[in-house]
Amino acid sequence: MDKRPLTDNLPDYETARRFLRILEGTKYSHYVRMMNDIWAHIGSPKNQVNWKDPDSWIMQRLTGVSRELASRLWSESEHRVNPRHSYDMRSLCGHHELASYSEDIIRLTDKGKRFINDDEAVIRAVDEQEGIKFVLSEIIERGLCKRRDLIESFIRYCHSHTTWEAHSSIDSALSARFRHLRQRNFIEKIGHAYQVTDAGLAYVRGAHVGTHSIQTDFTIAQQVSHANDYAREQLACFLGEMDPFQLEHLVKRLLEELGYEDVEVTSKTGDKGVDVTAEIELGITRVREVIQVKRQKSNIGRPILNELRGSLPFFRAVRGSIITTGGFSKQAKDAAFYPGAAPITLIDGERLLDLLIKHDIGVRSREISIIEFDRDSLSQFDSDDWDETL
Repeated sequence: MDKRPLTDNLPDYETARRFLRILEGTKYSHYVRMMNDIWAHIGSPKNQVNWKDPDSWIMQRLTGVSRELASRLWSESEHRVNPRHSYDMRSLCGHHELASYSEDIIRLTDKGKRFINDDEAVIRAVDEQEGIKFVLSEIIERGLCKRRDLIESFIRYCHSHTTWEAHSSIDSALSARFRHLRQRNFIEKIGHAYQVTDAGLAYVRGAHVGTHSIQTDFTIAQQVSHANDYAREQLACFLGEMDPFQLEHLVKRLLEELGYEDVEVTSKTGDKGVDVTAEIELGITRVREVIQVKRQKSNIGRPILNELRGSLPFFRAVRGSIITTGGFSKQAKDAAFYPGAAPITLIDGERLLDLLIKHDIGVRSREISIIEFDRDSLSQFDSDDWDETL
């Protein structure tokens, strides 16, 4: 199988169509010059440049043909194509051969013309190559799910079908595909999770003509999702009312499931804010870690983090964790991995639930068996294939 590249920050197709219409007949060298001139003003992390207002920066930073082309892209697209961020549209056109650049002139290919006319076959082909169909099918299969629920399967998909290998790049590409699907109204966000819309379901059904099980699968997936959500809510309520000392022992079991060794719950007095101690292998090094467990709904602030960090020498530990049923303040998050200071891992209530469910602590999984009619397996008994005289 030939592996193919992905368009990283996959743009919405309507914006890409406008990009193509404007550039058709333009010199490709002018586009390259414009992008190089923009890149010359890109700035740095310490000296960031604002690109949000093209009306201002096009006139201030560009001249000549670069200014002219950038102005056209911005104005003629009705302010949808920001020239600064047009590279992904250029990548989309290149990956799918929507335009050619012979004799330095940008011309639409036959496929490009069909793309700007919203040809269904071309759109589906682009979706297939960009992993859109795969991601949408995964969301349908899972029902209500979070983006991180798909990352492992999307990594496997990319390693099998695309040239992408780096996990960080694949994670970024998956985020872009969730945005793309929302822009097309194929998925919708419910709280912190996503589910397929009627439009998304209709799109997939159209991609599988003659299949009658998709609606059934979708309904079952919804029922499973609702049951899982209810179990998660029950677990969260139980943790919120759990005796703090029992919660520490629950965390002890979770840490053991995560691969920690010599896990011990400290005494209730003189623990200097430390509830659990444990050791973990990091590469070839075995390190000691201290954990504080907090059963509370409110956010944990920086003072508690500082207190735990200050306790590390007393336990000969090199790092720490705070596990809470609530959340963390922005100040605590900013200080967790402060340069030069010992790292403190922060596990909030949602992440704690994720870990408990993943390791079947406080929940149990049940297998559902579904039967489907299989006409193909009965084709050998079709009366037309039998001798009626027998």
